[in-house]
Amino acid sequence: MAAIQKIKNKKGFSYRVIIRNKGLKTITKTFSKRHLASQFIYKIESDRQTRASYNSKNDKTTFRELALEYLNNDYQGSRVSMQKARAQHWIDYLGDRYIVDISTSDISDGINRLSPHLSNATKNRYKAVVSVVFSYACRQYGLAQNPVKNIRSMPESRGRIRFLSNDERSRLFKACRGSQWGKLYLLVLMAITTGARRGELLGLEWSDIDFDRNLAYVKTSKNGEPKVLPLTEDVIIELEKFRDQKPVLVFNSEIKIDKPFEFRKQWIKVLKDARVDDFRFHDLRHTCASYLAQSGASLLEIADVLGHKQISMTARYSHLCVDHKQKLINNILGDISCA
Repeated sequence: MAAIQKIKNKKGFSYRVIIRNKGLKTITKTFSKRHLASQFIYKIESDRQTRASYNSKNDKTTFRELALEYLNNDYQGSRVSMQKARAQHWIDYLGDRYIVDISTSDISDGINRLSPHLSNATKNRYKAVVSVVFSYACRQYGLAQNPVKNIRSMPESRGRIRFLSNDERSRLFKACRGSQWGKLYLLVLMAITTGARRGELLGLEWSDIDFDRNLAYVKTSKNGEPKVLPLTEDVIIELEKFRDQKPVLVFNSEIKIDKPFEFRKQWIKVLKDARVDDFRFHDLRHTCASYLAQSGASLLEIADVLGHKQISMTARYSHLCVDHKQKLINNILGDISCA
Protein backbone atom coordinates (compact mmCIF):
# COMPACT_ATOMS: atom_id res chain seq x y z
CA MET A 1 0.00 0.00 0.00
CA ALA A 2 1.40 3.40 -1.00
CA ALA A 3 0.32 6.90 -0.04
CA ILE A 4 1.50 10.47 -0.65
CA GLN A 5 1.22 13.05 2.12
CA LYS A 6 1.23 16.75 1.25
CA ILE A 7 3.26 18.63 3.86
CA LYS A 8 3.42 22.41 4.30
CA ASN A 9 6.86 23.84 5.06
CA LYS A 10 8.73 27.17 4.91
CA LYS A 11 9.39 26.85 1.18
CA GLY A 12 5.84 25.84 0.32
CA PHE A 13 4.87 22.18 0.08
CA SER A 14 6.71 18.85 -0.03
CA TYR A 15 5.36 15.36 -0.69
CA ARG A 16 6.12 12.42 1.57
CA VAL A 17 5.80 8.90 0.18
CA ILE A 18 4.82 6.12 2.58
CA ILE A 19 4.92 2.55 1.27
CA ARG A 20 3.75 -0.29 3.54
CA ASN A 21 3.79 -3.99 2.71
CA LYS A 22 2.99 -6.73 5.18
CA GLY A 23 6.10 -8.32 6.60
CA LEU A 24 8.40 -5.68 5.12
CA LYS A 25 9.94 -2.50 6.44
CA THR A 26 7.99 0.69 5.78
CA ILE A 27 9.61 2.94 3.18
CA THR A 28 9.37 6.72 3.52
CA LYS A 29 10.89 9.39 1.32
CA THR A 30 10.15 13.08 0.76
CA PHE A 31 10.11 14.93 -2.59
CA SER A 32 9.74 18.55 -3.64
CA LYS A 33 7.26 17.71 -6.43
CA ARG A 34 4.26 15.38 -6.47
CA HIS A 35 5.20 13.82 -9.82
CA LEU A 36 8.59 12.83 -8.39
CA ALA A 37 6.84 11.13 -5.49
CA SER A 38 4.56 9.28 -7.91
CA GLN A 39 7.53 8.16 -10.01
CA PHE A 40 9.22 6.84 -6.89
CA ILE A 41 6.17 4.78 -5.94
CA TYR A 42 5.96 3.33 -9.43
CA LYS A 43 9.66 2.43 -9.34
CA ILE A 44 9.39 0.68 -5.98
CA GLU A 45 6.20 -1.22 -6.74
CA SER A 46 7.19 -2.30 -10.25
CA ASP A 47 10.68 -3.54 -9.45
CA ARG A 48 11.09 -6.25 -6.82
CA GLN A 49 14.86 -5.88 -6.84
CA THR A 50 14.64 -2.17 -6.03
CA ARG A 51 12.08 -2.92 -3.33
CA ALA A 52 14.45 -5.48 -1.83
CA SER A 53 17.22 -2.89 -1.79
CA TYR A 54 15.17 -0.63 0.45
CA ASN A 55 14.79 -3.45 2.93
CA SER A 56 18.49 -4.38 3.02
CA LYS A 57 21.32 -2.79 4.95
CA ASN A 58 22.04 -0.30 2.14
CA ASP A 59 18.97 1.81 2.89
CA LYS A 60 20.88 3.68 5.62
CA THR A 61 24.38 3.53 4.15
CA THR A 62 25.71 6.86 2.93
CA PHE A 63 27.94 7.29 -0.07
CA ARG A 64 30.67 8.68 2.17
CA GLU A 65 30.65 5.49 4.28
CA LEU A 66 30.57 3.31 1.17
CA ALA A 67 33.42 5.09 -0.62
CA LEU A 68 35.72 5.04 2.43
CA GLU A 69 34.96 1.37 3.02
CA TYR A 70 35.77 0.56 -0.61
CA LEU A 71 39.07 2.49 -0.53
CA ASN A 72 40.15 0.88 2.75
CA ASN A 73 39.02 -2.68 2.10
CA ASP A 74 38.63 -3.39 -1.60
CA TYR A 75 40.85 -1.17 -3.75
CA GLN A 76 43.92 -3.14 -4.87
CA GLY A 77 45.54 -0.74 -7.36
CA SER A 78 48.88 0.98 -6.91
CA ARG A 79 47.66 4.58 -7.33
CA VAL A 80 46.03 4.98 -3.94
CA SER A 81 46.46 8.75 -3.64
CA MET A 82 45.02 9.37 -7.12
CA GLN A 83 42.08 7.05 -6.46
CA LYS A 84 41.36 8.82 -3.18
CA ALA A 85 41.58 12.25 -4.81
CA ARG A 86 39.06 11.28 -7.49
CA ALA A 87 36.79 9.57 -4.95
CA GLN A 88 36.86 12.76 -2.88
CA HIS A 89 35.08 14.63 -5.67
CA TRP A 90 32.18 12.21 -5.33
CA ILE A 91 32.30 12.24 -1.53
CA ASP A 92 32.07 16.05 -1.59
CA TYR A 93 29.14 15.92 -4.01
CA LEU A 94 27.16 12.87 -2.83
CA GLY A 95 28.43 12.90 0.75
CA ASP A 96 25.77 11.86 3.26
CA ARG A 97 23.12 10.82 0.75
CA TYR A 98 21.95 7.24 1.06
CA ILE A 99 23.33 5.10 -1.73
CA VAL A 100 19.93 3.62 -2.46
CA ASP A 101 18.65 7.11 -3.34
CA ILE A 102 21.41 8.04 -5.78
CA SER A 103 20.27 7.97 -9.41
CA THR A 104 21.87 7.99 -12.84
CA SER A 105 21.01 11.67 -13.22
CA ASP A 106 22.89 12.40 -9.98
CA ILE A 107 26.02 10.78 -11.42
CA SER A 108 25.65 12.71 -14.68
CA ASP A 109 25.33 15.93 -12.70
CA GLY A 110 28.45 15.01 -10.72
CA ILE A 111 30.40 14.54 -13.94
CA ASN A 112 29.16 17.90 -15.22
CA ARG A 113 30.47 19.53 -12.04
CA LEU A 114 34.03 18.54 -12.89
CA SER A 115 36.32 21.31 -14.10
CA PRO A 116 35.79 22.12 -17.80
CA HIS A 117 39.57 22.21 -18.12
CA LEU A 118 39.79 18.45 -17.54
CA SER A 119 40.14 16.23 -20.61
CA ASN A 120 37.46 13.72 -21.55
CA ALA A 121 39.88 10.94 -20.62
CA THR A 122 40.30 12.33 -17.11
CA LYS A 123 36.53 12.76 -16.70
CA ASN A 124 36.10 9.13 -17.72
CA ARG A 125 38.54 8.15 -14.97
CA TYR A 126 36.38 10.01 -12.43
CA LYS A 127 33.33 8.14 -13.75
CA ALA A 128 35.21 4.86 -13.45
CA VAL A 129 35.99 5.54 -9.79
CA VAL A 130 32.38 6.13 -8.79
CA SER A 131 31.34 3.12 -10.86
CA VAL A 132 33.63 0.72 -9.02
CA VAL A 133 32.39 2.11 -5.70
CA PHE A 134 28.80 1.30 -6.66
CA SER A 135 29.86 -2.10 -8.02
CA TYR A 136 31.27 -2.74 -4.55
CA ALA A 137 27.87 -1.76 -3.10
CA CYS A 138 26.13 -4.24 -5.41
CA ARG A 139 28.42 -7.03 -4.22
CA GLN A 140 28.60 -6.23 -0.53
CA TYR A 141 25.36 -4.40 0.22
CA GLY A 142 22.90 -5.95 -2.20
CA LEU A 143 22.33 -2.70 -4.09
CA ALA A 144 19.90 -3.46 -6.90
CA GLN A 145 21.67 -1.58 -9.68
CA ASN A 146 24.81 0.42 -10.37
CA PRO A 147 23.54 3.92 -11.32
CA VAL A 148 26.67 4.50 -13.41
CA LYS A 149 26.05 1.48 -15.62
CA ASN A 150 24.12 3.20 -18.42
CA ILE A 151 26.20 6.38 -18.60
CA ARG A 152 28.34 6.42 -21.73
CA SER A 153 31.99 7.30 -21.50
CA MET A 154 33.04 10.52 -23.18
CA PRO A 155 34.95 10.20 -26.47
CA GLU A 156 38.71 10.21 -26.00
CA SER A 157 41.45 11.10 -28.42
CA ARG A 158 43.91 8.37 -29.28
CA GLY A 159 46.54 10.28 -27.36
CA ARG A 160 50.06 11.02 -28.39
CA ILE A 161 52.41 8.33 -29.63
CA ARG A 162 56.01 9.48 -29.45
CA PHE A 163 58.68 6.83 -29.81
CA LEU A 164 62.41 6.84 -30.40
CA SER A 165 63.85 6.55 -33.87
CA ASN A 166 66.86 4.27 -34.20
CA ASP A 167 69.25 7.24 -34.22
CA GLU A 168 67.56 8.81 -31.19
CA ARG A 169 67.73 5.53 -29.31
CA SER A 170 71.46 5.17 -30.00
CA ARG A 171 72.17 8.71 -28.84
CA LEU A 172 70.01 8.31 -25.74
CA PHE A 173 71.71 5.05 -24.73
CA LYS A 174 75.12 6.69 -25.13
CA ALA A 175 74.09 9.66 -22.98
CA CYS A 176 72.61 7.36 -20.32
CA ARG A 177 75.83 5.35 -20.10
CA GLY A 178 77.66 8.59 -19.34
CA SER A 179 75.17 9.76 -16.70
CA GLN A 180 76.33 10.50 -13.16
CA TRP A 181 73.67 8.09 -11.92
CA GLY A 182 75.06 4.71 -12.84
CA LYS A 183 71.70 2.95 -13.13
CA LEU A 184 70.01 5.30 -15.60
CA TYR A 185 71.02 3.22 -18.62
CA LEU A 186 69.63 0.08 -16.93
CA LEU A 187 66.35 1.84 -16.11
CA VAL A 188 65.89 3.16 -19.65
CA LEU A 189 66.85 -0.18 -21.18
CA MET A 190 64.31 -2.00 -19.00
CA ALA A 191 61.61 0.55 -19.81
CA ILE A 192 62.04 0.02 -23.55
CA THR A 193 62.41 -3.77 -23.46
CA THR A 194 59.61 -4.51 -20.97
CA GLY A 195 57.11 -1.71 -21.65
CA ALA A 196 56.69 -1.38 -17.88
CA ARG A 197 55.55 1.83 -16.26
CA ARG A 198 57.91 4.10 -14.34
CA GLY A 199 56.37 3.21 -10.97
CA GLU A 200 56.50 -0.52 -11.69
CA LEU A 201 60.22 -0.35 -12.43
CA LEU A 202 61.11 1.92 -9.52
CA GLY A 203 59.24 -0.39 -7.14
CA LEU A 204 61.23 -3.48 -8.10
CA GLU A 205 63.17 -5.17 -5.33
CA TRP A 206 66.12 -7.49 -5.81
CA SER A 207 63.97 -10.35 -4.52
CA ASP A 208 61.63 -9.71 -7.47
CA ILE A 209 64.39 -10.54 -9.99
CA ASP A 210 64.65 -14.18 -11.09
CA PHE A 211 68.11 -14.43 -12.63
CA ASP A 212 67.65 -18.14 -13.45
CA ARG A 213 64.54 -17.55 -15.58
CA ASN A 214 65.29 -13.98 -16.72
CA LEU A 215 62.09 -12.60 -15.20
CA ALA A 216 61.05 -9.71 -12.97
CA TYR A 217 57.90 -9.84 -10.85
CA VAL A 218 55.82 -6.68 -10.30
CA LYS A 219 53.77 -7.24 -7.15
CA THR A 220 51.04 -4.72 -7.98
CA SER A 221 50.58 -3.01 -11.35
CA LYS A 222 48.43 0.04 -12.08
CA ASN A 223 45.48 -2.31 -12.57
CA GLY A 224 45.97 -3.79 -9.13
CA GLU A 225 47.20 -7.14 -10.43
CA PRO A 226 50.64 -8.79 -10.35
CA LYS A 227 52.69 -8.71 -13.54
CA VAL A 228 55.62 -10.69 -14.94
CA LEU A 229 58.29 -8.91 -17.02
CA PRO A 230 60.49 -11.03 -19.32
CA LEU A 231 64.05 -9.66 -19.26
CA THR A 232 66.45 -9.63 -22.20
CA GLU A 233 70.01 -10.90 -21.88
CA ASP A 234 71.29 -7.31 -22.09
CA VAL A 235 69.12 -6.35 -19.11
CA ILE A 236 70.37 -9.33 -17.10
CA ILE A 237 73.99 -8.37 -17.84
CA GLU A 238 73.33 -4.83 -16.58
CA LEU A 239 71.52 -6.09 -13.48
CA GLU A 240 74.43 -8.37 -12.63
CA LYS A 241 76.66 -5.30 -12.27
CA PHE A 242 74.61 -4.14 -9.25
CA ARG A 243 73.44 -7.51 -7.91
CA ASP A 244 75.61 -7.50 -4.79
CA GLN A 245 74.45 -4.13 -3.48
CA LYS A 246 72.82 -4.04 -0.04
CA PRO A 247 69.64 -1.93 -0.62
CA VAL A 248 66.36 -3.79 -1.09
CA LEU A 249 65.25 -1.70 -4.09
CA VAL A 250 66.92 -2.14 -7.45
CA PHE A 251 66.73 1.59 -8.20
CA ASN A 252 67.25 2.89 -4.69
CA SER A 253 67.92 6.45 -3.60
CA GLU A 254 71.50 7.04 -2.54
CA ILE A 255 70.32 9.18 0.40
CA LYS A 256 67.27 7.20 1.56
CA ILE A 257 68.00 3.68 0.40
CA ASP A 258 64.46 2.49 1.12
CA LYS A 259 63.07 5.01 -1.39
CA PRO A 260 63.37 5.05 -5.21
CA PHE A 261 65.99 7.30 -6.78
CA GLU A 262 64.68 10.66 -8.00
CA PHE A 263 66.28 10.85 -11.44
CA ARG A 264 64.48 13.83 -12.99
CA LYS A 265 67.59 16.04 -13.24
CA GLN A 266 69.65 13.23 -14.77
CA TRP A 267 66.84 12.43 -17.22
CA ILE A 268 66.55 16.03 -18.42
CA LYS A 269 70.32 16.19 -18.90
CA VAL A 270 70.61 13.01 -20.98
CA LEU A 271 67.73 14.10 -23.22
CA LYS A 272 69.56 17.37 -23.84
CA ASP A 273 72.90 15.64 -24.41
CA ALA A 274 71.27 13.14 -26.79
CA ARG A 275 69.39 15.89 -28.65
CA VAL A 276 66.06 14.14 -28.11
CA ASP A 277 63.25 16.69 -28.06
CA ASP A 278 59.63 16.49 -26.91
CA PHE A 279 60.13 13.20 -25.10
CA ARG A 280 58.86 11.99 -21.72
CA PHE A 281 59.91 8.95 -19.71
CA HIS A 282 56.48 7.42 -20.33
CA ASP A 283 57.24 7.58 -24.06
CA LEU A 284 59.71 4.73 -23.50
CA ARG A 285 56.61 2.58 -22.95
CA HIS A 286 55.23 3.84 -26.28
CA THR A 287 58.61 3.04 -27.83
CA CYS A 288 58.34 -0.58 -26.67
CA ALA A 289 54.82 -0.93 -28.10
CA SER A 290 55.73 0.80 -31.35
CA TYR A 291 58.78 -1.41 -31.92
CA LEU A 292 56.65 -4.50 -31.29
CA ALA A 293 53.95 -3.30 -33.72
CA GLN A 294 56.48 -2.51 -36.43
CA SER A 295 58.06 -5.96 -35.99
CA GLY A 296 54.81 -7.82 -36.61
CA ALA A 297 53.37 -8.29 -33.10
CA SER A 298 49.57 -8.38 -32.99
CA LEU A 299 47.55 -5.92 -30.94
CA LEU A 300 46.66 -8.73 -28.53
CA GLU A 301 50.34 -9.51 -28.02
CA ILE A 302 51.16 -5.84 -27.46
CA ALA A 303 48.27 -5.54 -25.00
CA ASP A 304 49.63 -8.52 -23.09
CA VAL A 305 53.11 -6.99 -22.86
CA LEU A 306 51.82 -3.59 -21.74
CA GLY A 307 49.25 -5.03 -19.37
CA HIS A 308 46.23 -3.41 -21.03
CA LYS A 309 42.91 -4.85 -19.88
CA GLN A 310 41.05 -3.36 -22.84
CA ILE A 311 42.23 -3.78 -26.42
CA SER A 312 40.92 -0.27 -27.15
CA MET A 313 43.91 1.06 -25.19
CA THR A 314 46.24 -0.73 -27.60
CA ALA A 315 44.39 0.29 -30.77
CA ARG A 316 46.44 3.49 -30.98
CA TYR A 317 49.33 1.38 -32.32
CA SER A 318 47.27 -0.31 -35.05
CA HIS A 319 48.54 2.00 -37.80
CA LEU A 320 52.08 0.75 -37.10
CA CYS A 321 51.03 -2.81 -37.89
CA VAL A 322 50.37 -2.03 -41.56
CA ASP A 323 53.48 -3.79 -42.93
CA HIS A 324 52.69 -6.92 -40.96
CA LYS A 325 49.07 -6.88 -42.15
CA GLN A 326 50.20 -6.47 -45.73
CA LYS A 327 52.56 -9.45 -45.52
CA LEU A 328 49.86 -11.52 -43.81
CA ILE A 329 47.29 -10.77 -46.51
CA ASN A 330 49.75 -11.43 -49.35
CA ASN A 331 51.03 -14.68 -47.82
CA ILE A 332 47.58 -16.14 -47.21
CA LEU A 333 45.36 -14.53 -49.85
CA GLY A 334 47.85 -13.42 -52.50
CA ASP A 335 47.18 -16.40 -54.81
CA ILE A 336 43.41 -16.56 -54.29
CA SER A 337 42.69 -15.50 -57.90
CA CYS A 338 44.61 -18.52 -59.18
CA ALA A 339 42.37 -21.00 -57.40
